[in-house]
Amino acid sequence: MPTLGNAAEKFAWAQASTDMARIAIALERYRLVHGGYPEKLDVLSPQFLVEIPHDVIGGQPFHYRHETNGQFILYSIGWNERDDGGAIVLKKDSKTTLDLSEGDWVWRYPAAAETGKKSNF
Repeated sequence: MPTLGNAAEKFAWAQASTDMARIAIALERYRLVHGGYPEKLDVLSPQFLVEIPHDVIGGQPFHYRHETNGQFILYSIGWNERDDGGAIVLKKDSKTTLDLSEGDWVWRYPAAAETGKKSNF
């Protein structure tokens, strides 16, 4: 039987990713109606989302920033339960694989090119 060592971490990441995708879709719908992204997520409810999901890690709201370049950053504090300001961490032996136990779990739209091992999108 395969090990289930990090199953909880992977499940939490999958749930956070699903919730952030739902929020990202609502943000895009908001942008189409209003011509830009909102300053805060709470304006998405109830028109674009019945209820705004909370981060499965800690139960607090997801972190969100509307950026001046027309993009946004949305993230979970991740498995380390620390707000790293939207920084992602890649596994030491990879240029593309996330280290789910370190850094934040980030949804950025539109996606930016990867530039290094640790990045502030």
